Amino acid sequence: MTAQESTTESADTGSDSNFLRSIEFLTGENPNLGSFLLVVGLVTCVFIALFQFTLPAPISHLLTGGVLFVTVVSALFAVLLDTLGHFDRDTADVAAESGTVDPTDVTEPWALDGTVASLPPVVDFDDELRAFADLYDGDLPAQFDPFIEDYRRLKTNTRNRRTIASDLRADLNPIGVLFDEGTRGNDLYEEVGDRLFRYIRGGSTLTVGHAVFYDGSGDETAVEDLAGGVGHVELAVENEGETADIEVTVQFFDGDGAPVSSQTAPMGTLRSGAGETISTDVFVPEDAESATTTVRTSGPGSDTETVGPR
Repeated sequence: MTAQESTTESADTGSDSNFLRSIEFLTGENPNLGSFLLVVGLVTCVFIALFQFTLPAPISHLLTGGVLFVTVVSALFAVLLDTLGHFDRDTADVAAESGTVDPTDVTEPWALDGTVASLPPVVDFDDELRAFADLYDGDLPAQFDPFIEDYRRLKTNTRNRRTIASDLRADLNPIGVLFDEGTRGNDLYEEVGDRLFRYIRGGSTLTVGHAVFYDGSGDETAVEDLAGGVGHVELAVENEGETADIEVTVQFFDGDGAPVSSQTAPMGTLRSGAGETISTDVFVPEDAESATTTVRTSGPGSDTETVGPR
């Protein structure tokens, strides 16, 4: 199944769920097909008896026909609902569809069924929540409930994630008071908090390896040995933030550390959680003896990571 098909299927499922929830005022919560048809039959009998015994013909016959027509339509409606799986649904399934799963009813209340928007690794806290749960034998205290609720929102939202991340950081406060300094729980708390701060404040979510320069023969070469010619630079980049376009800037310095020149080249799109080795050709100035390499992401809250000198 392609990503587009999966997204379409998820959207169709969500539309069905919204429709089924919107008609619960007719069928009640956790409806049963037999009970629904029984109620329809009883109401039909009551109205037919009322019309037949209180109204003269032909009015009583016309109204009785109308009641029978409504009964047939209701039966067909019930069959349609049964085909859509509205009847005899488990309470857990209903809660999962509505996104209001009681944390006490599932092993991992932060988990979501179906297709959800992927999280950048920097704010993917599934492993940390499992570690927290292990500290409490799987039964997290109530202080975690607001964090889990907002974390589920973060998983299904791609537009205002930094705002939700700010809510998550506030939700951490009651969790932090549960642990003493130096404990495993406190270490997890601080790690989650630090990563949230990085994400919220637009801190770097890029991990960049050391830049390596090569000459025309493909041999690794020092920058000063490439002076006055064209060199090839390579470096490994890992993106822990959102999917973004990235660019590389190589800045050259002379023997005194003064900047000589810089060159910037776009490197395309780097997906969230992906790591790639990127490379570009650069002209090395005559008096260049060292260089730094800066990788930037584009868009709001752009990140920057610089390595060097080389």
